[in-house]
Amino acid sequence: MYRRHFHAVLVSGVVLIAMTSGASAQDEGVKRIEQLIKKANAQVQSINDAKQQLQKTMGAYNAVFAPDAKDRRGAYKKLQEEMATADKKRAVVSSRSMEMNADADQLFKSWEASAASIQNPDLRQRSEGRLNQTRDRFAELRKTGQSASDLYAPFMKSLQDQVTFLGHDLNPGAVASLKPDADRLNDQAVDLFAAIDKVTLAASANIAKLSAQ
Repeated sequence: MYRRHFHAVLVSGVVLIAMTSGASAQDEGVKRIEQLIKKANAQVQSINDAKQQLQKTMGAYNAVFAPDAKDRRGAYKKLQEEMATADKKRAVVSSRSMEMNADADQLFKSWEASAASIQNPDLRQRSEGRLNQTRDRFAELRKTGQSASDLYAPFMKSLQDQVTFLGHDLNPGAVASLKPDADRLNDQAVDLFAAIDKVTLAASANIAKLSAQ
């Protein structure tokens, strides 16, 4: 009788451990998806922060060209400070992208292993289908950070060239000679900000769909 009781307790314990392990694996998967969505939102926020900082930088840039500028050298120093902050904000975009991609790689690796362990063919196929759907959705999010970097890079190079030019010659004649270039850069800034908005809007839409899956 004692042996039967011990066997029953042992079986119950094994079943409980198996159930708990399965639940823990599921909970871990849910947490990883939630974490991935959180990282994706952080990436979008970093892109928006970089855009806002670049708008401030352009404000400082245009202050250098103001006809009534009383302290052009001081305005130039402010521009340099805003440029440095803009570079830091752009670096955050890259770091957020790397963090998000690392989390995604871990999630998909874990999901693949979990799906492969399902004995029921139908459930395994459905899990793999959900995995592929999520992976495809995330593939679009992976492009977000790179798209933002590709948009920022040429503009920032043009801006830096002009800032460097001004650093060697801030007299009224030099500033006036650069005015046509400044006008073109401002037009490019308008296009850049619109393109960035388009990128972040698409990313937010994909995050919303990923959250709803």
